[in-house]
Amino acid sequence: MSLSVALQYAVSGLTATQAQLQVVSSNIANAQTPGYSEETLPQTSSPVSSGGSGVITGVVQRVTANILQKTVLGQTTTSSAAATLDNYQSQVQTLLGQIGSGNSLGDSLNSFASAMQAAATTPQDPLAQAQAVNSGQQLAQQLNSLSSGVQNLRASADSQIGTDVGTLNTALSSIASLNTQISQLQALGQSTASLEDQRDQALTQVSQLIGVQSYTRPDGTMVVLTTGGKTLVDGNNARPVAYTPSGTVTASSVLSPLTVAGLDVTSETNTGEIGALLQMRDTALPGLTAQLNQFTNNLFNLTTTANLNTTNSGLGATNDAHHFFADVDTGAGVDNASTIEVNPDLTASPSLLGTDAGGAADPTITQALSQAVQNTTGFAAAGGIGATTTTLSNYVGQVIGNAATTASAATSNSSDQSALLSQMQAQYSSTVGVSLDTELSKLVTYQNAYGASARVITTIETMFQALMNA
Repeated sequence: MSLSVALQYAVSGLTATQAQLQVVSSNIANAQTPGYSEETLPQTSSPVSSGGSGVITGVVQRVTANILQKTVLGQTTTSSAAATLDNYQSQVQTLLGQIGSGNSLGDSLNSFASAMQAAATTPQDPLAQAQAVNSGQQLAQQLNSLSSGVQNLRASADSQIGTDVGTLNTALSSIASLNTQISQLQALGQSTASLEDQRDQALTQVSQLIGVQSYTRPDGTMVVLTTGGKTLVDGNNARPVAYTPSGTVTASSVLSPLTVAGLDVTSETNTGEIGALLQMRDTALPGLTAQLNQFTNNLFNLTTTANLNTTNSGLGATNDAHHFFADVDTGAGVDNASTIEVNPDLTASPSLLGTDAGGAADPTITQALSQAVQNTTGFAAAGGIGATTTTLSNYVGQVIGNAATTASAATSNSSDQSALLSQMQAQYSSTVGVSLDTELSKLVTYQNAYGASARVITTIETMFQALMNA
């Protein structure tokens, strides 16, 4: 072997080792960088023109684990949805309160029933009559407040969907832009490792919001689709998701659908944070409104007697003459809890609870109303509670109990899904992430190799000098 060939060997080894050291240094520097994958530099032997072979390096690549990555993305979607449901179900439970806490709907109903019973015991007592009317007003106002609280939660979900869609579209545009850069660099034979890391981070952000599936084409570009097969990103083209927040929300509001390229994807978007928000907005919270409506309708229907001298208030579609409450449309109202109030005649004159139309004392009025509040009646199926015949008090207990059970299950599920995600992320990180121990070991190896190549070059230089001086 000639000295020139040996020099080429040594120089190629020195150059390759320098490149490897740069990669190792980059790995160590980015060990704690979120989304960073370990980078490697492939090297192969290459024939030297004068005979033998040297060392050449390829393009910097990153460590990947595609199947594990898809598993993590799927669990990210599930965990995000679980956390969102936990948040909203906890707010629902807080809104309804707990029976016995003094501020729940059940407590207000019990106070009304007690006040009505006291009025029935002393039917001519103006203080008892006033207290009965006052308790009725508090019950009606709590129903109004609960209705408003439910719609505020729906409005919050509606607004958050709008915010999330903006975030989603930004991430989709980022993937499309990175696709362009990656395909160009790949065509030029340059490294795309860092850009692919950035694209994976954008895809993770998308998976937090909605369920997606993806694959990479030979040119390096990524295709992203919804779980229902609608294309979101193809090459350098991103299809934005369209959504229009509604602002003020009532039970009868027609809320915006979620669309992609004009196609409604609302029903198929049932995972991720947006899927959970849609579930609360369109199913869970309207179900609670339906339960409150069932309670309100039966409260209105039960608290009526022909001897109660109240006239039609004109407030609601239902003729509320002889009713304790008013402004309830039992025929077409979908959220009567938002409008119910004590009949204005009683508000103006609580003494109507103790007198008939002619002004004579009539103790049967409060007695009938007091008994009616305790009676069983039929409730239609609403919001996960099946059709049943029970008392107002028992029905309220079912509504609050159902909310508490759902909230508890949501909290437990969110905790489980979060723990599972952490476990999967740790496994993924151990596979594609940077191990400082491994990198430091490589660093020592390449430093020794660098020193060896340098010594070979020094030796060859000495030999050349000896030959020239001979």
